[in-house]
Amino acid sequence: MKTGYIDTSFLLSIIFKDENYNASVEHWNNTEFKYSSILLEIESRINLFKYCIKSRANEALYTEKQLELNNLLSSINLKLIDNEINLEIKNNDALKRARSLDSIHLATAHIINKLDTEKILLCSYDKEMSTVGRELGMNILSKG
Repeated sequence: MKTGYIDTSFLLSIIFKDENYNASVEHWNNTEFKYSSILLEIESRINLFKYCIKSRANEALYTEKQLELNNLLSSINLKLIDNEINLEIKNNDALKRARSLDSIHLATAHIINKLDTEKILLCSYDKEMSTVGRELGMNILSKG
């Protein structure tokens, strides 16, 4: 059973077919259980809007990418931000070193990692998140 925590950088790699696209799709397909924070949906929708509408004024692309995002999100278990996340950050100094939203993602991933019998794979292309995730005992996505 392979479990992954999906970060925004990873999901957007698939949506926008960037230089990490092939590796991202391979990891996506090989991950049986996918988790993230509700932040993933929020951040992804904002980035889609900025890319498709604000910078390109392309409504058709926006509609297409929203459908693709909805499809991908339907495969991910999204955890709400709650007091459990707050306590995880409060009680773990490593989580305080990352940027605020990244700390929330990492706290969520850390909670899931503690519940799983195998280390989860932190699916992120953010170097700081990967560094903290490794310190917290997660497997880290490698860029090929």
